Amino acid sequence: MASTHRMLRILGLFSLERPVIKPEWLMQELGVSRASIYRDLGQLTRAGLLESVAERGYVLGPMVIELDRQIRLSDPLLEAAQELPAKLAEDTGGTILLCRQHGTKVLCIHQVNGRNPALSVSYERGRAMPLYRGATSKIILACLPPAELRQLWTAERQTLVAAGLPDDYAQLTHALAQLRQTGHCVTQGEVDPDAVGFAVPLRDGEHLLGSLSVVMPAAMLTAAQRRSTLSRLQSAAGRIEGRLQDQRDKARATRKTEAP
Repeated sequence: MASTHRMLRILGLFSLERPVIKPEWLMQELGVSRASIYRDLGQLTRAGLLESVAERGYVLGPMVIELDRQIRLSDPLLEAAQELPAKLAEDTGGTILLCRQHGTKVLCIHQVNGRNPALSVSYERGRAMPLYRGATSKIILACLPPAELRQLWTAERQTLVAAGLPDDYAQLTHALAQLRQTGHCVTQGEVDPDAVGFAVPLRDGEHLLGSLSVVMPAAMLTAAQRRSTLSRLQSAAGRIEGRLQDQRDKARATRKTEAP
């Protein structure tokens, strides 16, 4: 395994269940020598991506915080969204989730709470969630390119089926095609009890980015509110995608003026 790839794997091994990693565990997990592990840990520490904790091991370093701030201030999706999630929360009263696809996971990058403080929402900024449970994730799943969907099915078929998806690939693709054609997903109680999730996909041109969602308490939701929430959600998503298109147009125009 190349050193660069190994260092990326080391960073990916941190989790809430394993916030501190010891070199001895890495040696066993990655199957490499002590010298290789300590060389990688040294490089990651010098870059600020890891930090040594006396007598315990290594934790994620300050550079990760610096990079997070950079994302908050310059992520094109966040820049395109700007005030729209807060406006959507005000108009619907629901919790708004702006999420990105992250490999076979969904990552919340921005959350705005609505007028329902008692509503518990498992999605939060930085928390990775699976691609197969809840509207926020399922609408992304429905829009995955065929090769990515097949790869996910091959790797996590049992988990997908356990989440209530069809135990047959042809049936799965048919169900997702219908969802994709509908253009939105609505689920109830799949992630948080007594909560209804409304979600639409977000694209940057032909590229699937993630989803925009509204989470509402199921008990207080009327048919009229469902229709209104979905309409406002689709409108906000359309405006975000329009702003992303403007970003692309400006970048294209800049390249033309800078061309020799």
